[in-house]
Amino acid sequence: MEPDTCDERPEASPQHTLRRACDPCRARKIRCNREDPCSRCVTTKIECTHSDKVPREKRTRILLTPQYEKKIDRIDGQLQAVIGLLKDLKTSPPSHPQTARHTSCEPSPGNYTTPSTSAVIEGDSSLAAHCSFANDFVQQAAGAEPLPSSSALDMQETLEALSRVVDALKLPTVSDEMAYPHARPVQRPNIGGRELPPFQNALTVIRLAKSARLAGSGWIYEFIAVRQFSEICLNVYFSDDYSETDVIIVNAGLHSLFWDYSNYVPAEEKSTYLEYAHLCRENLETALANLPLQLPASSDYIVALVFGAWHAIELSKPSLSWTLCSKASELCHTLGYHRATSMQTDAPEEIQFKNFLFWSLYFIEKCLSLRLGRPSTIADWDITISRPSTTDNHQQAVMAYFALWIESARCQGNIYELLYSADSMNQPSDIRQTRVDLLVSDLANLHKVTQEVNEKWIKTAKENSGEDLMDFYYISDDVQRLSLLTLTYRAAPRESGTSTTFSSSCLDAARATLARHQDCITVVNKSGGTYLSTYVHWTLLFSPFIPFIVLFCHIIEARDQADLDRLGNFVASIQPAADISEAAAKLHRLFQLLHSVALRYLELHASTPDDGQAEASGEIDRYLAALGLPSSAGQGLQGSFVQSMGSDFSQGGLDMAGANTGDGQGLINPMMPVRNGADLEHWLYNNQAMWALMEKPDLLPPRSS
Repeated sequence: MEPDTCDERPEASPQHTLRRACDPCRARKIRCNREDPCSRCVTTKIECTHSDKVPREKRTRILLTPQYEKKIDRIDGQLQAVIGLLKDLKTSPPSHPQTARHTSCEPSPGNYTTPSTSAVIEGDSSLAAHCSFANDFVQQAAGAEPLPSSSALDMQETLEALSRVVDALKLPTVSDEMAYPHARPVQRPNIGGRELPPFQNALTVIRLAKSARLAGSGWIYEFIAVRQFSEICLNVYFSDDYSETDVIIVNAGLHSLFWDYSNYVPAEEKSTYLEYAHLCRENLETALANLPLQLPASSDYIVALVFGAWHAIELSKPSLSWTLCSKASELCHTLGYHRATSMQTDAPEEIQFKNFLFWSLYFIEKCLSLRLGRPSTIADWDITISRPSTTDNHQQAVMAYFALWIESARCQGNIYELLYSADSMNQPSDIRQTRVDLLVSDLANLHKVTQEVNEKWIKTAKENSGEDLMDFYYISDDVQRLSLLTLTYRAAPRESGTSTTFSSSCLDAARATLARHQDCITVVNKSGGTYLSTYVHWTLLFSPFIPFIVLFCHIIEARDQADLDRLGNFVASIQPAADISEAAAKLHRLFQLLHSVALRYLELHASTPDDGQAEASGEIDRYLAALGLPSSAGQGLQGSFVQSMGSDFSQGGLDMAGANTGDGQGLINPMMPVRNGADLEHWLYNNQAMWALMEKPDLLPPRSS
């Protein structure tokens, strides 16, 4: 047995020199008597070694300077914001929201992302549909006639094999159908690394949107609520695992929210939130500009494209919006969002989301079809899902009004297809008149249903969103309806025995539109101009604003002083819009020039003797030609036009070459009576040419330095 001194602690013998335990004892984790050699090493006959003790490295003391304190406080604030947002997500009700501005839906965004294994939906004319019918047919026939037992098993196996082949043919996957088999993978450009507004400010506007206190962009907040916008924001702000659709959705939503919120903050904070909105706008447009031609067929990309189309409307770029809508329409058709049969196995929340997404796209696409004069990519007769109706059991006011917007979009699509498409131009007068009557009836029904919805929901909507906002929506929608009514009457065949180009119904509708416009401007001014941008971009520029053009032509034809006064009041009312955007400034400039031409025309006819009428008419013809409205004589533009118009017109910077078509021929005289479809087509083309003037950068006068 070893001596007791082996187990004694060093403190028991103060005379001993304290040293570390030997290396073997430390390695075996046993006690060492700290001798040299120690008793354990002597007993086991191993070398007793002692490693030198490494002195502890002296650490540098970190002083908490104000800079470090600020960083710590900022990190702490961000963590608290994230914790608060997560609590909001956890405690938010899964259904039956209390506000009228959004619907609630609990699943996270990933639950709605369509995977690459989703089926490509094909129509009833496809080979797959006919094979499916043949399969069902033979299955029924085999079941109706008993087969000999010796053949029954073989027949059953054959039928099962047929069913498997038909199912595979009927439901090809997106990953198979939408991919190039021999393409090499290419690294997509990095979409990350962009600056974002402070998260705390983003959290503030998101909470306000959820509480229905922000409503300037209307139904865009339906996307934000349904898609759990907060979760996507968290992913983009605090994770590297996000997609380009997340970038588009987050920046589109935040741009809208910051822009709206800037109208409600004190004046000293307005510029800050506008700066945040502009930052998000740059991120959004950069991400949209870098989208590839070949997009995955998923709901996330459809949402991103619809957001992009919405943003393009607010930029007054209808052609760009149409491009995005067309791609979104293609993806919707690929995934079968327009067919009820494609959603038979989906959860109710997913069906609700897909329907809302499809009809939101429908709204923009149909309106752009009329605005641009292009056939719609969404055929009404091919849709089998239920169209939103005001008679549905809505839980929120916004969905009732959303149904009205869908109905208005349907009317706009029909106006183009039935009255202004190439085929409709060639229809006999009686058919065109029947179509006009049908569309006038549709617009009258839209007006009636709008009044019914207001009676039911306007009080609740005003309580949640404010009286001024709801008054603005109601009146601006009425302005658009009356403008569409004017466009519809314009397509009616000319009544026999009349000497004027425009029917009394068309003129009455145009005058009613401008009168209602003044009511809307009153509401806009009452709000301090908050809704002026929305009104210009979504009412005056989103749909063809024909009433002004109709009255302008009527003034030239009938020399109506009252209508001239109406045009003057209209131009004066939209003068503040010139500071909103370049597109709004061009709109104001165009209408200002048209009013000046009409005013000059009446002045010349009032002051010129009969023998000088020909010369005066020639001067006016040149005025009209400069605006894309050539004279009935078809004469070319005169070099002295700018001098004859004076400084007011020379500052307009109009491109004189723009008044001629590509083949060198002048456009049709807009005052020429419309007797057939060809005349109407020329009038419509003339109108499109006039609106195209706003695409020219030189329409605006040069800015003074």
